[in-house]
Amino acid sequence: MTITFTTETIRLLTLFENVTNVPVRDCFIDNGVIYYIVEEGKIGLAIGKDGSSIKKVERVIGKKVKVFEYSSDPETFVKNIIPQCREITMINQDDKITVEIKVSKNDRGFVIGRGGEKIKIYKEILKRVHNISDIQVK
Repeated sequence: MTITFTTETIRLLTLFENVTNVPVRDCFIDNGVIYYIVEEGKIGLAIGKDGSSIKKVERVIGKKVKVFEYSSDPETFVKNIIPQCREITMINQDDKITVEIKVSKNDRGFVIGRGGEKIKIYKEILKRVHNISDIQVK
């Protein structure tokens, strides 16, 4: 999947990098929340002590910000965005990659979100970053 940035996402990406001094791999907006994918090993710097960097970015932008850490390994990346995963299986069928994750029954609702909103975001992130077409929660 080719990622295209609008003028607004480029502005938000640059602002985040200037405030946190952390390189950003991807940025997109969904339902008024801005999602950033930062370079591997840089999540601590992006968040800042007690969340200070994120809070500063949220104040400047005026919107909620979520940050995830990139990994070149798709399984590690899935674990980074969905830490509740107990088991991850990658299924490759007809050049479409599907991720099957297992979570505890207590975490299932949290991972999926009300009306499937969180799982929709996770699908978007995985499609943009690793060209994974679907997530199945077991």
